Amino acid sequence: MSACHSIEDQTKDQSVELKEEAVNTLRKVLHEQQEWVKVHAAEFLIWTGNDQDVKSVFLKELEQYAGKPQYRIGIWRVLSQLGLGDEAARYKTQIANAFLDTAGKDRIHAAETLGKLKVSPFAMDEGKTIAALNSEVEALQAYTNWAIAYTDDNSMAKARSYFLSNIANPGADIVLRKISAYVLRYIGGVDGTAWNTLADDALNMNEDADGRINFLTTAVILAGEQNVRTGKYQQLRNVLLANAETNSKAVRIEIANALVIKGTEADLSLLQQWLRNESPIGVAADDADVQASAAYAILKICERAPVNNQPE
Repeated sequence: MSACHSIEDQTKDQSVELKEEAVNTLRKVLHEQQEWVKVHAAEFLIWTGNDQDVKSVFLKELEQYAGKPQYRIGIWRVLSQLGLGDEAARYKTQIANAFLDTAGKDRIHAAETLGKLKVSPFAMDEGKTIAALNSEVEALQAYTNWAIAYTDDNSMAKARSYFLSNIANPGADIVLRKISAYVLRYIGGVDGTAWNTLADDALNMNEDADGRINFLTTAVILAGEQNVRTGKYQQLRNVLLANAETNSKAVRIEIANALVIKGTEADLSLLQQWLRNESPIGVAADDADVQASAAYAILKICERAPVNNQPE
C-alpha cells in the first residue's frame, strides 16, 4: 500500500469515528435530557437515519406527558415523523386540534409544528385559521402564515412575500422579523435580488442589534450556488463565525444551523469543540442542546463531503 493510500485510509477512519461520536452524543442527549432538548436530539437522529430507539423513548414520553401543554406538541411532532399512514395522520390531527383550540396554551407551538410538518389547517377550520392570521400575537400570526403556505400552489408565494416584507421592515416587531427569518430557511425559494437585500440588511445591522445573528444565519443558509461564489457571501460567513466564541446557547445553535446547510470540512474543528463540550456554557441542558446541534451539523457535513471530497 502506498503512503498516499495509507494517509487516505487513516483520514477515512477518523471521519467514521467522528460520525460515530456524533451519533453516540445524540443518543446520549436523547436518553439523558428532558423535553425540548430531547425533541431536538430525536429529530436529528431521525433526519440522519439513526432513529432506532427514538420511537420507544417517545412513546414513553407520550404516556407520561400527553397532557402537558407545549411539550406534548414536541412529542407528537417526533412521533408523526416516525409513524406511517394513519398513525402519522393521527399525531398531525392532534397537533392541528391543539392549534384550533382557541383557549389552548400551546397554539403557537402547534402552529409552528404544522409549518414544519407542512400541514395547512385552513381546510380544517377556515374561520379560526383566518383569525389566527390576524392575531395581535405576532408569533401566532407568523407561524400560522407558515402553516397555510401549504394550502395550495398560490399560498407558498404569498407566504414567502409576507416573510420577506417582515424582514425588510425595520419598524416591524423584532419577534416577527426573527420568526420570518427562521421560517424562510425552511420554505426557501428566495431569488438573487431578495437574497442580496437580505444579506445587505444583515451586514448593515449594528453588532449588538437584536436579531443580527438570526439574519446572518438565514442569509448564509439561503445563499444560492452563484451567491456562494461572491465576496458578500464570504463576508456574511466570516461575520457569523466571528461570533463562535460567544458564550451563548442561542448564538452557537444559530451558527450550527448555518453549518448544517453550508458547513465544510474546514468547520469540523469548531463543531468538534462544541460536540465535546470543551468550552461549556455552564448550564447542562444548554450545553447538551449545543452538543446535539453540533453533532447534527457534523453528520450533515460528512454526508456532503466524503473524505478528501472523493466519492465513497
